Amino acid sequence: MDLAKHTDLLDLLPSLGYTLKRIGGYYTTAEMDSIRIRDPTRWKRYSTRQGGDAITFLQEFCGMRFPEAVDYLLAYHGRSRDSPDRDKPVPRPKPPPPREKPPFVLPPASPDQRRVFAYLRKRGIAPKVIRTFMETGLLYEDAQYHNCVFVGRDGSGQPRFASKRGTCDLGGSSFKRDVLSSDKKIGFRLPCDPEIEEVAVFEAPIDLMSFCTLCPEVHSNAVALCGLYSGPLDTYLQDHPHLKHIKLLLDNDEPGINAAKEMRGRYREAGYEVEIRVPKYGKDWNAQLMYKLTGVLEEVKKSQKNKNPTQKEESNPMANLGKIISDKSAADAKWRQERKTDKETASALRDASVEQIIGTPEKFARYLAMQGDNPSYSAGNVALAMAQLPEATILHTRGHWKDLGRFVLDPELKNGASIFTRSSTGRGYNLTSVYDITQTEGRELRTTQLRDDTEAMEAALTALLNFAPVQVVAGENLESGAYYDPWQMALAIDTKLSDSQAFAAAAAEIAQARFHDRGRNPVYSRESCELSAQSVSYILCRRFGIQRELPDLTKMAERCQGWVAEDRLAFLKEIQGMSRQISGAIEKTIAPPQRAAPSRREAER
Repeated sequence: MDLAKHTDLLDLLPSLGYTLKRIGGYYTTAEMDSIRIRDPTRWKRYSTRQGGDAITFLQEFCGMRFPEAVDYLLAYHGRSRDSPDRDKPVPRPKPPPPREKPPFVLPPASPDQRRVFAYLRKRGIAPKVIRTFMETGLLYEDAQYHNCVFVGRDGSGQPRFASKRGTCDLGGSSFKRDVLSSDKKIGFRLPCDPEIEEVAVFEAPIDLMSFCTLCPEVHSNAVALCGLYSGPLDTYLQDHPHLKHIKLLLDNDEPGINAAKEMRGRYREAGYEVEIRVPKYGKDWNAQLMYKLTGVLEEVKKSQKNKNPTQKEESNPMANLGKIISDKSAADAKWRQERKTDKETASALRDASVEQIIGTPEKFARYLAMQGDNPSYSAGNVALAMAQLPEATILHTRGHWKDLGRFVLDPELKNGASIFTRSSTGRGYNLTSVYDITQTEGRELRTTQLRDDTEAMEAALTALLNFAPVQVVAGENLESGAYYDPWQMALAIDTKLSDSQAFAAAAAEIAQARFHDRGRNPVYSRESCELSAQSVSYILCRRFGIQRELPDLTKMAERCQGWVAEDRLAFLKEIQGMSRQISGAIEKTIAPPQRAAPSRREAER
């Protein structure tokens, strides 16, 4: 018996007509690529959670009964049942020395994602779903073979797992393989919403994306096992202990149904509420999606003799189309009302924050620093963010942080600030979450620091002076270092100033000149524009790392007395608009863009 049990599978399988293939640290077969052989005497098939020795292999794949399998293996070794030494123990082969596991490295990304996008569109996945997965770093196209690369990230946002899927599947199944040294316990997953107590579980990432297309409201709390191994679900539940409900949406075939039943029993014993749900049409959720889009049902290859007659009672197929439409209409109406309420609340919070900024010198100084650190954000959005994250410095959306090589920490996902951004259609505004740099980790940010007597400072001063709408002349012994004369409409700058001093002084006087608008502003006076001009200078100096004092805020209350909410916000918008225009011109001069701007933008309001 020991002789039969310890048969070397790497010798046996070729004699049975199987073609062995070595992949990394294990062997598989060309005929069944789900088989794994690491120990030469043991096999494992993860798609069905089966495994064993040579005897069980012959029983499972050659249709032999136990005695027949034993007789076959004894004959294979030149023995028989009545051999005198048939029970002589056979020494197990010495296992090979352990190899050092190579580090996990993501394949290089292609400069564009066209093939992956086209392939997934062919599979029926909605463009918005594809773009969302790409923008959040969960999907990209590899440079060498143009495969889909589905990236699994741990709780800190670091990639730990990746599954490759070929984009060419003509004439059969496409290429599928995990990246070497992937952590199978991470799998492929979406972020977890702390307010949702349910997680949906799929076999493959494409099934997950198909479900997101069928149900657009799904954008979190989902795991793709990339097979039938439940390790990724265990890890997800450990990372998010608030989850109480598990919805198993595995394939509608024998392995998927059997695995779902096994998981249901195990997780119910652990205290979870578990529901099995299978697609009504086709083998998996992509087949369900394609049927909805085309009306063509793919053939489902299932063994009728092994079909479980109670399957219909134990699984919940999709509801009929009429109910889906009705439920979606109700959900859409509720969603629109909730979004309207959220926007009204955010607008009220912004106005209250603007009132505090204008009425409190300390808050106004904090606003100037925030605006200098975030020049592209509108005044209203900076005020709104200050109300929610009082200690924030540099803010970006989650996607923009990813572009900069940083990732928002999982525990901080619910602690962002909501700001207004322009909708993708260009009509109206939506609320979007932004996060402070302290809520992220990753690559160090590169900041612009202008220093005296450098080429960058010379270029910045040139760009700054080019922004002056009037003639610029050299001056001497000017009290403030620079002066705009509204009567002569000329700007004088003291040539004895250092570069940093000249930048700060010139920025304030250029702002005065632009507010005057060559005499076209009938209500202009130097006194009324002094606070705004000095604020513009302070924001610009903050943006480019130049030290200067805060503007004189002692007369701010007098300057803003009697203002209504619209006046206060207009005052901040005027300062932000001027400083953004000038800083944009300087940035283009000292650091010309090397690539196109990100597709997402944090719009003004």
